[in-house]
Amino acid sequence: MKKLLLSIIVLTSLFACTSQSPKSEKQPIGFDMSGGEGRTDLYGGNPANVEIIEKFFKAHNDRDTATIRSLEATENLKIYTPAGNVVTSADSNIKSLSTWFASNNPKWKLNFSAANSYTDKSGKLNEWVTTGAQVTQTIDGKEVKYNQYFDVNLVNGKIQRMFVTERIMTAGE
Repeated sequence: MKKLLLSIIVLTSLFACTSQSPKSEKQPIGFDMSGGEGRTDLYGGNPANVEIIEKFFKAHNDRDTATIRSLEATENLKIYTPAGNVVTSADSNIKSLSTWFASNNPKWKLNFSAANSYTDKSGKLNEWVTTGAQVTQTIDGKEVKYNQYFDVNLVNGKIQRMFVTERIMTAGE
């Protein structure tokens, strides 16, 4: 009986020790230096922001300009294109996209999307989504594939700023 009681006490002690978990602190996933004020830690962001970006690209593939417009900020929108242009309104973006859709029939396939956030020195939360995609379009009757990368700043669930870079994919890629 003493052995049984001793075994129960030992097992209970072991389970009590293993069930306590250390305090979990949010771990940085990287850093931001864009404010010019030194490094600021980046943390994993809101997964709902990734869903907004998925919806945005689905709307592009579906040619759903109403949804695209609804996901963009109505004021102070800035989309920096690979060609060096800056789109500053949803109306001008829709006009440009409509022409591009008709002439080049672009289609996007998302490769990855990751949300991150940081709080700047003034205490303002900054939410971003970084996304990589393959876009295939028809140029002069030939299919051309690009890798595109998007850094998207979301404010109140709307796209506020977007930086787009791209490169033509090589044969066999």
